[in-house]
Amino acid sequence: MKQQNIKFLLTLLISMLSVKAPAHDIEVANSDGVIIYYTYINDSTELEVSYQGSKYDSYSNEYSGDVVIPESVTYNEKTYPVTSIGEYAFYVCSGLTSITIPNSVTSIGDWAFVYCTGLTSITIPNSVTSIGVYLNGPE
Repeated sequence: MKQQNIKFLLTLLISMLSVKAPAHDIEVANSDGVIIYYTYINDSTELEVSYQGSKYDSYSNEYSGDVVIPESVTYNEKTYPVTSIGEYAFYVCSGLTSITIPNSVTSIGDWAFVYCTGLTSITIPNSVTSIGVYLNGPE
């Protein structure tokens, strides 16, 4: 009986170690076919642009080229406004060349565009009233 319990606990422990929870809740392709990662915010009534993976530095360059963030996203037959760019959302996306942020966005989190060395154009609308620290890296 003890041997069965030990095997069960070892199997449970191994399965727990291999599971990584993503930081993003959903991923949706925008009108250009670019996949954008989102997390639910404000009691799951709005979306925030996020990064791919379980941690902000799990992947790099998940965003590249010209990225246009939509004002809203429909997922599972429900439409959510995109109101925020999260912390580290575009961290080390050196292939990102331009980004257009819609009027629905009101805040940009800390370190949002850090080390985006290829970024040459960013459109930030007047609706953005809060911008975090180190928008494009510490100088």
